[in-house]
Amino acid sequence: MKWILMALFLVVLQFWTHEQVLNLEMETVVYHRIVNAMVLASQDAVEDVIPSSTANGQPIFDQTEAAQTFRTTLADNLGLDPNTLQPLPNSTFRVAPRIVDEEFYDWSNTTFPYHYVNSAYGINETLDAPSMVVVVQFTMPSYAANVQPFTITVPMVQSYAGS
Repeated sequence: MKWILMALFLVVLQFWTHEQVLNLEMETVVYHRIVNAMVLASQDAVEDVIPSSTANGQPIFDQTEAAQTFRTTLADNLGLDPNTLQPLPNSTFRVAPRIVDEEFYDWSNTTFPYHYVNSAYGINETLDAPSMVVVVQFTMPSYAANVQPFTITVPMVQSYAGS
């Protein structure tokens, strides 16, 4: 009888361990998707400059357009609604991400190089060109019953590369 109980215990332990490993792997995959989507969205957004400002070599962001481009590209890559950032039916996410900080540094408000520090989000960068700083909070989904969803904060700094 004790061997049957031992075997049953080992089977339960094996399935529990498998579930934990699966959850950890899925969290890693989702995290990489978030980072890739943030990179793509910020790269798209920093290209939204006022065309006449590039003639003198000092581009200035069209901040309204850049912010909308960021949201749209982020939404397209993560299965979110581009207007509200609410998850679409087949999205990995269950909670809408929240943009907690969005800043633009260009020739209209600074000179370069510019040393940017935001200790709240662990950002310490020297900006050599017009740049966008964006910080987004995501609620990571959980795939294991005993693991609660948790929030991560992802900062991103992207500089204008020109055309």
